[in-house]
Amino acid sequence: GIPVARLADSWSRRNVIAIAITVWSGMTALCGAATSFWQLALFRIGVGVGEAGGTPPSHSMIADYFPPQQRSTAFSLHATGTHFGVLIGMLGGAAIAEAYGWRMAFVIFGIPGVLLGVVIALTVREPLRAAAPAHGPMWSDIKRVWQLPGFFLVACAGALTGLAGYGLGAWSPSFLIRTHGLSLMEAGLMLGIAGAIGGILGAVIGGILCDRLSQRDLRWQLWLPSLGAFASAPFMLAFVLWPEAQAWSVGGITIPVAMVFMLFGGIIAAFWIGPTYAAIQNLAPEHQRTQASALFLFMFNLIGLGLGPLVIGILSDVFAPNFGTDSLRYAMAAGLTAVLLGGVLFWRAAPLYRQHLESRQ
Repeated sequence: GIPVARLADSWSRRNVIAIAITVWSGMTALCGAATSFWQLALFRIGVGVGEAGGTPPSHSMIADYFPPQQRSTAFSLHATGTHFGVLIGMLGGAAIAEAYGWRMAFVIFGIPGVLLGVVIALTVREPLRAAAPAHGPMWSDIKRVWQLPGFFLVACAGALTGLAGYGLGAWSPSFLIRTHGLSLMEAGLMLGIAGAIGGILGAVIGGILCDRLSQRDLRWQLWLPSLGAFASAPFMLAFVLWPEAQAWSVGGITIPVAMVFMLFGGIIAAFWIGPTYAAIQNLAPEHQRTQASALFLFMFNLIGLGLGPLVIGILSDVFAPNFGTDSLRYAMAAGLTAVLLGGVLFWRAAPLYRQHLESRQ
C-alpha cells in the first residue's frame, strides 16, 4: 500500500485507482478458476495487493474535490460503498454460490470490476495540483508523515477501534450460533443487515455532524470520533451480555433482543469513519496525502484486522476453564476495552490537530 501510495502522490491517482480495481477484480475472478490451495492463496494475495491501491488515492482525490468544511461528509458517503458492497456480497454471494457453485460467485463478482476500471480511467477527472516535489527515501517520507502533530495518536486510536470492531465482527456469527441458538444463515442475515444499516447511517450522520461542529471548533474533528467510541461501548456490551432467553419470533425466525443493541451501537460506532479520514487528509501536505492515508490504513488493518479476531479467540480459550460455553461472550466483552482506549487517544489528539491546522493558516 505505501509504495503504491508514493506512486500516486507523484503520478495520476485516477490511473492508480483504475489499475488497482482492475487487478483486484481480475484476481477475484481468477479465484473461481483455482485448482489448488496454493493457486487460491496466490490469487487472494493478488486481491489484497490490488485493494491496497484503491482507498488511499481515492482519499487524496476526495480531499482535492472538497474543501475542509465538507470533507467529513464526503468521506462518510464514500465509506458507505463498503457497507453496500458487504451486504450485496454476503447476500448475493450466498445466493449465487448456492445456485451455481462457489466458483461462479467469484467470477460474477470479479468481472464487473475489470470493466469498472476501464470506465474510471476514461471518465474520472484527476484534480489539478502543483507539480510534485521529488520524493526522498521512503522511510524519510514515512517518518515525516508519522511526525505530523496528532497523526500517531489518531493512527493508534483507529487501530484500537478497529481491533475491537474487527474482533467483534469476526466472532459475532459464532456468538449468535453458540449462545443464542441461531442457524448460520440466520446469524449471517441479521448481522449483514444490522451492520449495513448501522454502518451507513452512522457514517453519514457522523460526517454531516462533524462538518457542522468543526466549523465552531476544529477539535470536534476528533472529539466526535472520541465520543462515538465511548458511547458505542455500552451498546456493544449490552449486545454480548444480554440474556439469550429474551427474543422475538417473527415468521418462524428468532430475533434476539441483543440485536437491537448491535444495531444502535453500530450506528454510533461508525461516527469515526468520515471525520478520521478527513482529519488525516487535513493534517498531511498535499503531495503526501495518499501516503498518509496508506500509513493510517496499514496500522488500522495490521492491528485491527490482523490482531482483533486473534485476540478475541485467545481470550475465549483463556476464559474457557472458568466460564465454559460463555467464554466467547466474556472475551468479546473484554475486547471492548480497546474501544475505550481508542476514544482516549482520539480525545488527546484533538488539541494537537487544531494547533497544527491553525499554525498553517
